[in-house]
Amino acid sequence: MKTNANWIQQADIALQRAAKRARALAERTNTPLHVMRNGRIVKIMPGAADAVLHEEPPAYEAKKP
Repeated sequence: MKTNANWIQQADIALQRAAKRARALAERTNTPLHVMRNGRIVKIMPGAADAVLHEEPPAYEAKKP
């Protein structure tokens, strides 16, 4: 029987493998990727410099009085 920790580790490994495949496919097809950097969603062109094409504004935060 699998433990929760083992299942979580396997899911993390699968997500990392999927991200690597997505990046490779984007490089081959010259397609931009959306990734999270410093808490923001950023559109990049994968490759040598990972040029940032577009950066989302920070998440809305309600101002406290």
